[in-house]
Amino acid sequence: MLIRQSILLLSLVVSSLATSCTTRYQDMLRERDERIRELSGNVAHLRGENEELQRRTTTPQPVNAASDKGKEESPNLLNEVQRDVGDEAIVSYRRGRISIGVEDSVTFDSGSTKVKDSAHKVLRNVSSVLKNKFAGKRFYIEGHTDSDPIVKTKDLYRDNRHLSTERADAVARYLIQQGVAESAIVVVGYGQHDPRDQKTKARNRRVEIVVGDPL
Repeated sequence: MLIRQSILLLSLVVSSLATSCTTRYQDMLRERDERIRELSGNVAHLRGENEELQRRTTTPQPVNAASDKGKEESPNLLNEVQRDVGDEAIVSYRRGRISIGVEDSVTFDSGSTKVKDSAHKVLRNVSSVLKNKFAGKRFYIEGHTDSDPIVKTKDLYRDNRHLSTERADAVARYLIQQGVAESAIVVVGYGQHDPRDQKTKARNRRVEIVVGDPL
């Protein structure tokens, strides 16, 4: 009887240790995958910026012609995109590229990375614009936060860059579900390091969909 009880106790201990090890191993794998996705996004974004710089330096254009073309086409194209995506997004030129910004108040609840129902309409509009007006180009889905440190959800996100990457990835996945080519999408997390407004923190909490060069 004593031997049987000892064997049973030993089995319970081994089972408990195995469960604990499995849980820790799964956590390590999840942390590794998140870090890989974050680094991959950063590398891809830097590669895109490098390609853009190389293109500009190797294919010079007459300054006056390029300037005149931009004055004629840019406002019309921006107005068209703004009309198509609706008032819940802000369309602008940032660093020479068209950017569609959607503030977090539209897309996410506080501390969450789940796309809100209220964001579905504007993101469907965005996906339609990307497919119809910018087919064949690369799209950078950029996550941004304000500078406040994470407090309530610090057990879920290491820092603001991690949170911004997860939110950008959630928007990217939604766009892919709407038919935007997954191979055209790059996910980037800036955290608080690319503010849009130095005075109004809320405007810095956003996801921007930036139209890049042709694939």
